[in-house]
Amino acid sequence: MPGGRSLLRTEVRGLDLCLDEDSLAITTSGEDQIAAIALTAEDAERLRIEMAKAQLWEWNQLEELQARTVLRSRRYLAAWLVMCLAAFSAYLSYPSFYLPLFFALLSIALWWRAGIMEQKAAQEAQAQRNSFKPEWEYLRQRLEETE
Repeated sequence: MPGGRSLLRTEVRGLDLCLDEDSLAITTSGEDQIAAIALTAEDAERLRIEMAKAQLWEWNQLEELQARTVLRSRRYLAAWLVMCLAAFSAYLSYPSFYLPLFFALLSIALWWRAGIMEQKAAQEAQAQRNSFKPEWEYLRQRLEETE
């Protein structure tokens, strides 16, 4: 991948990360704020890739989506494990079905709770999306900086 010059605008107004072939600098309006940091070729390439990923909206949301998926899987896994326990206890205690019925009801309750929690999380996310009010003045300032 060819080197070149990469520029990443930060959320701190006016500060930019500038990655040249083999050095990293923090700049303001093109002027260096600190002395450039020398990097090896591998470090510069890794940093260039990380800077490119930081600009992708999807990449920034990936960790949050992964955490939600893991939480959802844990909730449903608990219900499945209790249902397996109910089936196994039904096998072991054939004439008496009190314990398997208890486990089956517990599994249904856990499955129902997992669904409710998932719906609640979706509603909270929708409420956050609905309450978002973009600050257009900030966006205009950032666009003026790039011009």
